[in-house]
Amino acid sequence: MKKMITFCFLLGSIFLFAQFIDPKISLQKDWQTSATFKGKVAGQPITMYLEYLGHSGWHDKVFTVKGWYYYDKYKQKIPLMGFYNGNLMLYNFDSEQGFKQISDEESFCWTSPCPEFSNYNEFLQISQGSGKSQNGKMKHNGKQYRIQIFKDDLDITLRNEWLNLPNGKKYNLRRVLDEYGGNEIISTFEDKKENRILFYFERDSNFNKQGFCGASEPETGYRILTFDKHWKIRKFQVYSTNSCLANVFYHKEYKTKYDFVKAFFVVYENTLNLLVLNLKNATFSSTVMRYNYDPSQHMWVW
Repeated sequence: MKKMITFCFLLGSIFLFAQFIDPKISLQKDWQTSATFKGKVAGQPITMYLEYLGHSGWHDKVFTVKGWYYYDKYKQKIPLMGFYNGNLMLYNFDSEQGFKQISDEESFCWTSPCPEFSNYNEFLQISQGSGKSQNGKMKHNGKQYRIQIFKDDLDITLRNEWLNLPNGKKYNLRRVLDEYGGNEIISTFEDKKENRILFYFERDSNFNKQGFCGASEPETGYRILTFDKHWKIRKFQVYSTNSCLANVFYHKEYKTKYDFVKAFFVVYENTLNLLVLNLKNATFSSTVMRYNYDPSQHMWVW
């Protein structure tokens, strides 16, 4: 039901929203499935390339990867395969059978350790830290060497969404809002004091599908970013219309007589609320319509 509501909402709103969006403002989505890293092994410069191989079925941020690395001096690719679970565990084997044992493995390594193999030629283990470079070790022929990766994030499935603004500024909404993505611009507004952008969002509740709200319907709602006249962010507002995390669910749309005003009934805990969007000035407001509201007894309102 929720997917049908979302589809109808987007289909019916594409042309409506276009007239309320400044064409000089755009959102460019770059949801990655691969990444190239620069780094060093034992002080020698390397280049590493990894791509998404398979999902664990347990957690969106636990998956298998494949790729290669080479020493920049020689540029001879050394095949790699392994696991990502916030950190990287990568193997090079002498035979295809060695790689097959990873691709056949169900990588449920979120609540338990990732599987380890001993028949490797090289083993690379890199830990995610908080700095701009990540550290680890490589084991080869019984010896251990230091690894450095010059990147702030080892995740190769980043959901980057670049907000392009009229003055040339760019903001990555993955860093400004959250890492889940799923944002769409539906309205923009500028006056002498400030600028505003109104977004609709639809995103996962939890990357961990076995965790709290992991198997729930998507989180949906609206967000407003308010900027000064130089497009510096001043304020952020959010209103959920469907949320397992916040105990909110969408009830129905309320028809208004203006095409630039959209309204929705939303139930939060035991209150019925009316959310009103004004597309002309990129704002929203909410009013409590009923307290002690039981949606099972009131399927429709007015």
